[in-house]
Amino acid sequence: MVASVPTLIAVYDLGTWEPHRVAEFHLVGRHAELVVIDPDRCGTAQRWYTQGVELLDSPRRILPEDGAAFMRALLQPFRLSYCRIVDESPPRNPTGE
Repeated sequence: MVASVPTLIAVYDLGTWEPHRVAEFHLVGRHAELVVIDPDRCGTAQRWYTQGVELLDSPRRILPEDGAAFMRALLQPFRLSYCRIVDESPPRNPTGE
């Protein structure tokens, strides 16, 4: 069985009364793209996009060019009190299409 690959990950800033969507990562083909919604908030998303995401069990940062691996890396547990990372990928049908 092939593990599900996230295709849309949203980043929310928790520094306001209501969580505020500040960025989205989209899996496009074999790489991830960043859409910045609010450039003044949660610069962490931009840093992940330009510098990559660290994994405890990897000797290197996972980059947007790593596509599915990058999207999965974004969903690892982070110690962030000011941002929330949410997999908002549309559901896949049972046949995997």
